[in-house]
Amino acid sequence: MKETGAFIGFTGLNAPESLPCSPCVEIGWRLARAYWGKGYASEAAREALRIGFKQLALDEIVAFTALSNHRSRAVMERLGMRNTQEDFDHPRVPAGHPLRRHCLYRLTHTDWQRRLT
Repeated sequence: MKETGAFIGFTGLNAPESLPCSPCVEIGWRLARAYWGKGYASEAAREALRIGFKQLALDEIVAFTALSNHRSRAVMERLGMRNTQEDFDHPRVPAGHPLRRHCLYRLTHTDWQRRLT
C-alpha cells in the first residue's frame, strides 16, 4: 500500500503456456482479501494495460478466471475487456474441481485506445 508500504498483492502481465488462448499475454491480479472492493485491482490493472499497450506495443491482452469469480470478472468488465464466451477447462486445475471451468476475456489495443478518448 502506497501510504504504509504494506504488501497487499500483485498485478502484472504474463505469457501463459498450454492454454486454449496461447500464445497470448494475460493480465492478472491477486490481492489480500482485506483490500478487495477498494478499487486497487482496477487501478493497478489500468496501469498494467497501459504498459502492455504503450510500452510493449501488444495488439491484445487477455484475462481469465474461474466462472464463479464474479469480482475479477467485474474488474475485467470495468477495464473494457470483452467476455469471448470461449469458456475452457484450465489445465492446471484438477478435473472435477469447482474452479476448473474458466471464462476468457479479451481487450485489443484499438478498443483500449477508444476507451481513453
